[in-house]
Amino acid sequence: MSFELSPADTRVFLFHAKNAAADANGAMDSVNTWLGKDRAGSPYSNLKVRDITVTPDGSGGVFTMVVCTLGKLSAGSVSTGRDRMMEE
Repeated sequence: MSFELSPADTRVFLFHAKNAAADANGAMDSVNTWLGKDRAGSPYSNLKVRDITVTPDGSGGVFTMVVCTLGKLSAGSVSTGRDRMMEE
């Protein structure tokens, strides 16, 4: 699948569930908790999920990649790392 996403408006979040083979239901718990987070007062208030990909890690776990767009930035603050923005 290919998306025409603006780099300035795109965020990619990566989750790892190392025990997915043993606990398939729990493998998505951290992803679901993160997706359900209230972002109303944050710079990510208009976050829209564009794609979710689940890939085996080769050791019984899975990597879950969530590609999001920001919509428009709100007036909230964002902490910046070297080349990445971190959600607070």
